[in-house]
Amino acid sequence: MRRAVWPPWVWYLIALAVAVVAYFGTPDTWLQTISYDAIAVSGAVAMIVGVRGNRAVSARLWVAFAACQLLVVAGDFTYAWYARHLHISVYPAPADVVYLSAGFLEAMVLVLILRRRLPARDSAGVIEAVILAGAFALIAWVYLMKPVTRSTELTSAGKLVAISYPVLDLLLLALLARMLVGGGARNGAFRLLAAGMTSYLAADYAWALSDHFEFEAGTFVSHLMDAGYLIAFGLFGAAGLHPGIRDLAAPVQVVGRRFSRWRLVLLTTATMIAPLLLAAQAWHEHNHVADAPAIVVGCVGMFLLVVARMAVLIRQVEGQASVLERQAEELTELAQRDTLTGLANRRAWELALPLALDHARRDGKSLALAVLDLDHFKRFNDQYGHQAGDRLLKEAAAAWAAGLRSGDLLARYGGEEFALLIPNCGGAAAAELLDRLRPLTPSGQTFSAGIAVWDGQESSVALFARADAALYQAKGAGRDRVALAAV
Repeated sequence: MRRAVWPPWVWYLIALAVAVVAYFGTPDTWLQTISYDAIAVSGAVAMIVGVRGNRAVSARLWVAFAACQLLVVAGDFTYAWYARHLHISVYPAPADVVYLSAGFLEAMVLVLILRRRLPARDSAGVIEAVILAGAFALIAWVYLMKPVTRSTELTSAGKLVAISYPVLDLLLLALLARMLVGGGARNGAFRLLAAGMTSYLAADYAWALSDHFEFEAGTFVSHLMDAGYLIAFGLFGAAGLHPGIRDLAAPVQVVGRRFSRWRLVLLTTATMIAPLLLAAQAWHEHNHVADAPAIVVGCVGMFLLVVARMAVLIRQVEGQASVLERQAEELTELAQRDTLTGLANRRAWELALPLALDHARRDGKSLALAVLDLDHFKRFNDQYGHQAGDRLLKEAAAAWAAGLRSGDLLARYGGEEFALLIPNCGGAAAAELLDRLRPLTPSGQTFSAGIAVWDGQESSVALFARADAALYQAKGAGRDRVALAAV
């Protein structure tokens, strides 16, 4: 039996897992820095190699994304150089400039990728992304940004840098949410990239919140948070190696999406963050809400966004209902239309005849009904073939219909037999009309017809039966003629 061969991206993930586990054993020395940066660089290199090898759409953007990861590694090395070699600890530090530059450049690259992937307007996806990002923005303001603005220990530059980090995270979070709620296939590369961004943001928020709550992270916990970044770098590299990266930046068609259960849960959770934060502060501060203005703004914003999302959903439902209604009308039309001749079929005739009788009874006007039959049609088929017979039926129907009034109804009753309703018309006028139609029959063929004028009392079945009997009289008299049924 042939053994299964794992693709390169699977082997890379296995090697990544081994390297991350080994990283937990490194001491707080240059060995730790080198190990961390080596794993991170491997992710960027793997993405570049994979993107080029898979001939990905918009390969330059993916290479730029990998370059941003290398810039993050440069920031980490700069931080280690100042801390381990120069023994200098300042804030803001040169490494912060590198970190923030890499982050905002990465956000710009992701915006370009998403614009290529989702070129069409998608109001629903944008609103959902803003809802998710807005919920985290409230948390970031309360626990990360607001304390910075009130700090007396930081300089203006330090406050600007400290606030820039959560702002950058919110930007990346909004882009991640936009990617997740957008259209397109969720292939392996998509899942690896989304998982990498999630891991990166989780690690970033873990460090930020631990610093806010003054949590003293031990060696294992700090290694665990570092592992979040390393896993992100590795998942980016695996995404590049995955064959799905080839079409990940290709334009996709955004169509009406089903409002899935996971999306409903996610959006519900996001909209509940503001009231939950209100309840938490009221509980811990004895009904005093320190961040009431921010929470009010968050609640109002979420309410308006939910209303906007509902409006988009209602428009989608109305649009789908309009499409379904139009399709139903088209199906009804098709169901009542003969596919060969384009005339009304027998079903449409049987619906129209009783209505015509009702109108004639109500208006007190006459109504004539004629039954037409092509003469010697079987012989024509046998001599020229069924395709010629179908062509004769089609051309005859078109020629006769062109000679009728706008209110007359010509239907194909079955085979070579046709039925004609002539409102507000007596027997002599109906016979004259049919005599004008007989010469219009193509291919030198003729037809016979029987006419019956409604007596004002008989049923549609009886009226048709009289016209049909008159048709047989016309055929018995030699064909190519019109017979009028006796009253």
